[in-house]
Amino acid sequence: MLSRDGVGRELQAKKGLNPTQSTLICFYLCVLLLITKWSGEWDLDMGIVVFFILMIPFYFMLKWPHQPVVLYVGFMVMLLGKFVYAITTDPLFGPDAKHYYSQVSFYPSLTDFLQYAYDHITTYWLNSSAYPIFGLLYMPFFKFLNMTDPLVIITLNSFLLILCCNITYQLNERFFTYELPEQRESVYRAIIIVGLFASPAFMYMSSVFGKDMACALLGLLCTQLLLNRRYLLFLVALFYASMLRDYSIVYVLSFYFLFRQSLKSAITMLITAISVVLWKVGVIGLFNAILLTLFLFTSPNPFKVLNWDAEFVMRTLEAVYMMVTFVMAAIVWTVHKETRSFYTMCLILLFTLGCTLILVGYITVTERELDYGIGTVGDNMVRKKVPILPILYMLNAYTICWLFKPKTAYSKEGEAYHQRQGQIQSLQNHTEHANRPVGHPAKTFTQNDVERDGSASRQCGTSNALLPAEKVDTDLRG
Repeated sequence: MLSRDGVGRELQAKKGLNPTQSTLICFYLCVLLLITKWSGEWDLDMGIVVFFILMIPFYFMLKWPHQPVVLYVGFMVMLLGKFVYAITTDPLFGPDAKHYYSQVSFYPSLTDFLQYAYDHITTYWLNSSAYPIFGLLYMPFFKFLNMTDPLVIITLNSFLLILCCNITYQLNERFFTYELPEQRESVYRAIIIVGLFASPAFMYMSSVFGKDMACALLGLLCTQLLLNRRYLLFLVALFYASMLRDYSIVYVLSFYFLFRQSLKSAITMLITAISVVLWKVGVIGLFNAILLTLFLFTSPNPFKVLNWDAEFVMRTLEAVYMMVTFVMAAIVWTVHKETRSFYTMCLILLFTLGCTLILVGYITVTERELDYGIGTVGDNMVRKKVPILPILYMLNAYTICWLFKPKTAYSKEGEAYHQRQGQIQSLQNHTEHANRPVGHPAKTFTQNDVERDGSASRQCGTSNALLPAEKVDTDLRG
């Protein structure tokens, strides 16, 4: 049982960073940017290296668990993956990336870009292009550093990746209430941290000139604000997230319903999504949504030989890992009934997202006047699943904790029961010892002893019932 001071410290620990810590972090980030700017103007590669070195203190400043080995391993794995992708991947991997980057050189100053973005947004609002919307995030970064090389996006997206992992940890620490085996909460969060930092999908998407890391961060940030009831900031963040990706409300609500365990709301959202798919696409669309839900675990497709090339091999291995997770989850579902509420919620939310992505793909296909049939996706779903990667790794961590739980783990109710049984057995043994025949060597209780023990018991109240068995025996023998 925690003391009042212990409870206070625990509640304060879950509130997050205090104002002093937040101010220190902001100050350090300003220093980090200035040093990166000075070193980058001298040599670009040196500037990027300095940025990542200076990110290490920032990484440990954030609110993390007291697991330094886990944090160190996660960060080192991320740096290794970033290094591999930096030397093997072109950050301008497609037409969208090239359009995003073109704004860096096209607008000579940040003021010119902001004027363009303002005119565009006030004209089109929610129909605005993602180019100026995403530019509001990365253009100030590029212009402040006075750099034009596309590799600079790696530093920004890596910063967003760290924030994604940190918010995911905080959400699970404060709001995850599904049943876990005894003493496995810290293991569960540790697996999530290492998993997200080691995720090839996260490492790849944070190494290219794309908006996917920003979308993932905004989804988690909106969820955090909504759970903390900061509704005004939530609406502002959701407005920006919706302009960046118009269906962002789906994965925001998915995270919210997951942490709130709002099963009825999740089912309502799923029924709505299925209805829209049947209305717009038909039965083929619903069948494709089922396939796409499975594809969230198995993309890139490991059964395609081309996906084992050097460019895709790490992400393909992640798909194989998620396939194994899916099989392990089915085993845990069968063996442990108490886990079914969590798995049911995850499947509902993932299927809802599958329906949403099918609608997005269908619109893309019809706009290009292409044929739509069974198995048609219509878009790069490897990118589109990035915002819900935290759910996949939460499912993975939850499955591992239950599949490899300690054999000695039992519930708190069982533990309390065994403690009470021990006390009762100890009292029974003492009674049998005290009721032996007089001739047997044993201490005889006098009336004064009984009265003295009764007075002491009344002074202690009923608290003796909560004392360990050894303490009870000592009092009785006294």
